[in-house]
Amino acid sequence: MNSAKVMACVFLLLWAGVQETSVGQSKPGEAHLVPVQLPPLSVTKFEGTKITVKLPAPYVNDAVDGGGGRYLIFQLQDKKQLAIFDVVEARTVKVLDVGSDDLAVAAGADKLVVLLRDQNQIERYSLQTFEKELSVALAPGDPVSRITMGAASNGPILVGAETGESGHPYFLDLQTLQPSAIQMPEESWESVEGQDLLVKASANGRIFCLSQSGVDPTFGTMVISVQRNQARVLYFKDLKGFKNEDGEYLNVVLPGPEGKAIYTERGTRFPDLFLLDKETDYRPIPHGIPALHGDLCMTLDSGSSAINIYRTGSLPLLTTVPDIWTKDRWPDYNAGLKTAHARLRYLPDAHLISFLPESRDEIILHRFDIDAALGQAGNKYLFVTSFPTRDAERGETYQYQVRYKSNTQPVKYQVLRGPAGMTVTPEGLVQWDVPENSTSDIERIHLLLEAPSGHRFLQAFVIHVAYKPGVLGEPPVKPDRKSRASRR
Repeated sequence: MNSAKVMACVFLLLWAGVQETSVGQSKPGEAHLVPVQLPPLSVTKFEGTKITVKLPAPYVNDAVDGGGGRYLIFQLQDKKQLAIFDVVEARTVKVLDVGSDDLAVAAGADKLVVLLRDQNQIERYSLQTFEKELSVALAPGDPVSRITMGAASNGPILVGAETGESGHPYFLDLQTLQPSAIQMPEESWESVEGQDLLVKASANGRIFCLSQSGVDPTFGTMVISVQRNQARVLYFKDLKGFKNEDGEYLNVVLPGPEGKAIYTERGTRFPDLFLLDKETDYRPIPHGIPALHGDLCMTLDSGSSAINIYRTGSLPLLTTVPDIWTKDRWPDYNAGLKTAHARLRYLPDAHLISFLPESRDEIILHRFDIDAALGQAGNKYLFVTSFPTRDAERGETYQYQVRYKSNTQPVKYQVLRGPAGMTVTPEGLVQWDVPENSTSDIERIHLLLEAPSGHRFLQAFVIHVAYKPGVLGEPPVKPDRKSRASRR
């Protein structure tokens, strides 16, 4: 099964109710290939348009997302406990005793993983029952100090070190908490240990971004992509974001929930950090923060306490949500750019924007329905929100499910430009059986959507046609044909 079909299977069950554990159905080392089962996500349950909820105690470190964004997990200060906050219920649903206050935490679709650094132990809990399911001792001398996984995934778990001899990150399997079946490349890159890194995973667990900010960052940016049991590492030592007036580099690199787009200080990019606007109709915006699911993102509104909402990191502006915070709860705009990704979360299906103030002892929930905002005063609208699948393989079937927003139905689809044989179903599924003998490396696509109101939207994008992956997912170099990477 090709990657497009695997991704389709994963997201078919993305918002299904949880009936039983999912990772137990996997082969050893392959829990990340099992389709996810997430808790149901509904409109958040509180009265009015805004509520402030106190946490059981102040928290340390950044909150961790789980259950596809339904849960926020906080490590409570000076306590050997985690608080699990349910944004749908708008309350803390569990205070979990974990036996240490020297922790690293990660969460996925229905599992919580806790690293007890002082005990060199890693443990897995259920996000349904909150019971401990597994505890594994790490190898003696293993310098693991941080763990990361996608909030809507069954792993893998990316582990790394802040100190120690080895700086190479690697993957653990969610089912066994042993090394994953995913093969990491043996290439050598500059040491990762000893770095104050920001490590973020796409919600589906297929892209991991490592970046570093500071006065003189020595690391830069790394992107690790996972396709079935292979991982690819792209390391850019000189990609350091931008330098502000204080001489400090700001380099916040965030993957979108499906891992198709990456948000940076310079704009939105593909997973290989190639700029979107070089190949598509997108006009990237800087400092974007992706929604926890779906195809929308937000930015801070300079000089105010408002949030701007865009489609997948691209102009034009869709709407602005005012009064998300007050100045006594957050510093000025420039300082806020450093921590906005940790303080702000947008969960469209729950009609929710959450904000974590500097007090670190409460959460502020704002009710926000983007469809209602866009349709105010009877406005008619139509635009594509989904980001296209960029890559296709010869001999495989390319698929791209279009998603859009419109308040007039039904929408009709038409492929205006594309390769012979490309079709789009009435439900918006673009399909193309890629010929094994295709001589084209690039196909340019124009996809037209039209609503009964007469509104039309044209999505233009490029598909790169590759040979079937070989070692580490790299296409073989054919005689007299340069690879796409070398052409750049």
